[in-house]
Amino acid sequence: MNKKRAWIGMAGFVAGIAVLGTFLLGPGIGNVAGHSAQSLTGVVEGTEVDLSFKMGGSIEQISVAEGDEVKAGQLIATLSSEELLAKKEQAQGAYRLAQVKLEQAKKGVALTDSSSSAQVDQAQAVVASAKAQLEANKNGARQEEIAQLKAKLQAAQTAREIAATNLERMNKLLAEGAIPQVKVEEAQMQMDKAEAELKAADEQLKMAQSGARREQVDAAQAQLDQAKAAYDQAVAGRGQVGLKQLDVQSAEAGVQQAKGALEEIEAYLNNTKLTSPVDGVVKSIAVQKGELVSQGFTVATIQAKADHYVKFYVNEFALGTVKAGDTVKLYVPALNQEVEGKVATIAPAADFAVKKATQELGDRDIRAFAVKVILADANIRPGITVEWGLEGAGFGE
Repeated sequence: MNKKRAWIGMAGFVAGIAVLGTFLLGPGIGNVAGHSAQSLTGVVEGTEVDLSFKMGGSIEQISVAEGDEVKAGQLIATLSSEELLAKKEQAQGAYRLAQVKLEQAKKGVALTDSSSSAQVDQAQAVVASAKAQLEANKNGARQEEIAQLKAKLQAAQTAREIAATNLERMNKLLAEGAIPQVKVEEAQMQMDKAEAELKAADEQLKMAQSGARREQVDAAQAQLDQAKAAYDQAVAGRGQVGLKQLDVQSAEAGVQQAKGALEEIEAYLNNTKLTSPVDGVVKSIAVQKGELVSQGFTVATIQAKADHYVKFYVNEFALGTVKAGDTVKLYVPALNQEVEGKVATIAPAADFAVKKATQELGDRDIRAFAVKVILADANIRPGITVEWGLEGAGFGE
C-alpha cells in the first residue's frame, strides 16, 4: 500500500513538472514546428499604372470612363494640339525648302564640273596648236615644201622662156605684116605675167629657205603663252567644283536639321495622345475636359488585369516547406472556391517578428518572410481576401 502511494505521488510530481515546464517554456520551437496546418490570410493585389502626359497642355478629350475595360494601346485622353499643328506646317515647309536647296547645290556641282572639263579640254587643244605653230616658225619650212617651191620656180622659168619666145615671134610677124598689132600686145601680156609668177616663186623659195622672220616667231610665242594662261585659268576653274561640293554638304546638313525639327514636332504631337500600356480596367480619372494639366500629372490610373498576386507572411519554421516555382492551392472565401497560385518569390530576409520574445525562460522571436504568390485566375479582383492552408504556418496560439 505504501509503495503504491509512493508511485502515485511520484507520477503526480512528474506530471506537475511537465505542466510547469509547458507553462514556463510556452510555444517553443517544437510546438511551432509540429503545429498542424493553419490558414494564412492575404489580400489580392495587382499592378497599377499611373498614366501622365510627357508635356503640359489642355485636356481636349477623355475617351474612357472609370470602370471601363481597356486594351493595350487604346486611347485614354488627348491634349489640344493646334499650336503644334501650326509648328508642324512650318517645319514641313522648312524641310521642303532645304531639300530644294540640296537639289540646286547638286545641280550646281554637275554644271560646274561639266563646264570646267570642257574649258580645260579646249585650252589643252589651243596650247598644242600654239606649240606646233611656234615649232614650225622656229624650224622653217619642211623639205617637202621647199622641193615643191623649187618645182614651182622651175615651172615659172619655163613659162617665162616660152612667153619670151612667143613675143619675139609675134614681133617678127608684125614686122612682116602677117598679124595685127593686137597679137603682139597679147604676147606681151603673157610675157609680163610669166615674169611676175617667176619673181613670186623665187621669193617664196628664198623665204622658205631662210625660215620665218623674228616677228613671226615672237607672235607665235605670245600666242603660246596666252594659250597656257587660258589653260591654267581653266584648271583653276575646276577648283570651283570643290567649293560647290561644300555647298552640297552644307545643304545636306540643312536637310538633316530641318528633318530633325520636323520629327521633333511629330514626337510632340504623338505625346498629345495618352494610351494604355496594358490590358486592364480604368481605376480612376483625375481630370476633366478642358482642364490644364502639367507634365507628369497623373491623368488616369489603370488596374492591370495580369499579374494579380497575394503576399503571405510565412513564419521561419514553415518556410522550409515552400520554394519558388511551387504550385499551391488557395481558397477564396467570398467566392467559396479554390484557385491555383504559383510561388513567384520568397523574400531573402525577414520582414518582421510575428511573435516577440517575453521575459519568460525559453521564449524567442519568431520572424516572418514575405512569399509572393501569383494567381492563375486573372478574374480574381484586387482587394479580395484569399487563404492559404500551409503546414506549420500557425504559431501555437
